[in-house]
Amino acid sequence: MSDSIFLRRKSMYAFSSQPITQDILVQLFEIIQWTPSLANKQPWKLLFAVDEKVREECMTALPRGNQWAGRASALAVIISRPEDDAIRDDDPIQYYQFDCGMVAMSLMLGATELGLMTHPMAGYDADGIKKALSIPTEYHVVCVIAVGYHGDVDMLDEQTLAKENRKRDRKAVNEIIAIDRFSWG
Repeated sequence: MSDSIFLRRKSMYAFSSQPITQDILVQLFEIIQWTPSLANKQPWKLLFAVDEKVREECMTALPRGNQWAGRASALAVIISRPEDDAIRDDDPIQYYQFDCGMVAMSLMLGATELGLMTHPMAGYDADGIKKALSIPTEYHVVCVIAVGYHGDVDMLDEQTLAKENRKRDRKAVNEIIAIDRFSWG
């Protein structure tokens, strides 16, 4: 299990400025293309900000705590609209959000497989991202993911370096998974 792609994928902070080649991007896009979705609706759209000026515009929509992402070679922005996915009158779940979570995981695991590093972020100003990328107002910005190669940790400030080096942990299996019956108090 130690060589599992799930264990190799990490949300690190130290990005290199090394550009991602067009060949690698195309391979990543082809991986993303095969993400499963409810009723095969594929409600997501992904915008990759790779041009330096476009990335700089996007960075103005990220808070100070996420400015480390400015060194990434690309910022992937996942957008969607509720009406682009399956909607059930008897079910309040917004399935487009679920499907966008699956495409985010495909992007992150695909990037890992191709030797890239990713770091998803929830901290962003959605209107600022929409303005930077000319996204129509009816779309929801679901996630922003920094994509690139791992860089020199000496470029990080002390607080971000501590996050980069912290031990990864997860809840115990029995805290999140049960068989046959709900078993949590």
